[in-house]
Amino acid sequence: MKSVKFHTTKDNVWRNASGDLVPFNFVPQSDKKKEVLSAKMYKAALLAEATLKSFHQQLSSAFDTVSDLIKEEYQLKHKKQKKQGKGSITWFNFDRSIKIEADMNEIVKWDNALMTEALALLNSYLSKNLTEANALLAGLVQSAFANSRGMIDNAKVFQILKYQDKIKNKDFQKSCELMKSAQSIDKTKLYMRIWEKQEDGQYRNINLNFSSI
Repeated sequence: MKSVKFHTTKDNVWRNASGDLVPFNFVPQSDKKKEVLSAKMYKAALLAEATLKSFHQQLSSAFDTVSDLIKEEYQLKHKKQKKQGKGSITWFNFDRSIKIEADMNEIVKWDNALMTEALALLNSYLSKNLTEANALLAGLVQSAFANSRGMIDNAKVFQILKYQDKIKNKDFQKSCELMKSAQSIDKTKLYMRIWEKQEDGQYRNINLNFSSI
């Protein structure tokens, strides 16, 4: 539940963060100006949030429609079903002045208990098999299970799993099976980039990243 409250010049007293009532005349001018600007920015942010949510729904609908069209075109051309991909597609408008790239990414969730057990087995294998090749693997393991933000690095975990066909050690194999069991798809996330063609023929990405504007 929201607990946002704005004061105006019509309020005889203002309540501060501690709950104290302050007469309007004793409120510093700088706080009065910040109150006005805070209210204005907050309301604008809510409107922008609603607009972005609506736009994202439109993007999702467009992605689904174009995905279906691509499948239909493939089936007509090749007379067979198109294999389900990961959801990365690019399409253009008729004169190719607009380009849209879309990626439907799966958000992986890891079971902490299974990953902890898998890491213990990996470390056990590495400690008993110190080779030059395994030194690279050891570095990969270290960064995979705790990246710069202290979280599991999905891409590096999947890199480790690629070694399963090469390393037949019992502990390593068990570790890989645990990592496979530990992963589940938490949700999917849609990323889209919209480009417009410039006079020089290059495409300019329409910037939807607030921090880059």
